[in-house]
Amino acid sequence: MTIARILGYLLIVLIPASIILGNFNYLILNRSFYQSLYGKVGTYQNFENQKIVNDATNNLFGYFRGKNTLDHNFFSTQAVSHLKDVRDLLVFANGLFYLSLIAALVIAISLIFKRQSKIILGSLFVSSIATIFFIAALGLGISSAFDSFFLKFHQILFTNTLWLFPADDNLIKLFPEQFFVEFANRLAINIFISSAVIAIITFILRAKSRSHILNT
Repeated sequence: MTIARILGYLLIVLIPASIILGNFNYLILNRSFYQSLYGKVGTYQNFENQKIVNDATNNLFGYFRGKNTLDHNFFSTQAVSHLKDVRDLLVFANGLFYLSLIAALVIAISLIFKRQSKIILGSLFVSSIATIFFIAALGLGISSAFDSFFLKFHQILFTNTLWLFPADDNLIKLFPEQFFVEFANRLAINIFISSAVIAIITFILRAKSRSHILNT
C-alpha cells in the first residue's frame, strides 16, 4: 500500500469528524439559533420575560468563552458545577475539531504536492457519503428512543450525577428536554446538508476528471 493511499484513508477518518464537529461548534454558541429554539420549545414562557432568558444566555455564552463567571443569582450551585463540566467538554470538542481539520488540510496539501488529487476527491466523496449514512442511522435510532439515548449520553460524558436536576431548576427551565431534541434535529440536518454538498461537488469533479482523461 502506497503512502498516498494511506493518507487517503486517514482523510476518510478525519473528514467526518471535521464535518460533525464543525457543525456542532457553529450551533453550540449561536445566539440567534438559541432564541429561535426558545420560542419553539416554550422557554420564554417559563420566565417572567424574555430579557431574563436572553441575559442568562449571554452570561452562559460568555462563561463558555472564558469571558465571565456565571450569574449565581440565576444559576444554582448545582448548575454552576455541572456547567463547568460542560465547558470542559466544549473546550475538548473545539480542540478536537481544529486538530482534525488541520490534520485533514495538511494531508490534503501533501497529496496535492504529490499530484494525487484523485485520492483527495475519492476520500472526500467516500467520507461525506459515510457521514450521511452514519447520521441517518443515528437519527433513526435516537428518534425511536430519545430518552434512553439522552440518559446514556450523559452517563458516558459525565462522571457524576450533577446533570440530574429538579424540574424547577432555572437550567432545566432554560433548556427543557425538547430543546435538545430540536438542537439534535437541526445539527443532523446541517451535517446532512454539508455532507451532501461535499458529495455532490466531489462527484462532479471526479466525473469531469474521468471525462478529461478519456478525451486526452
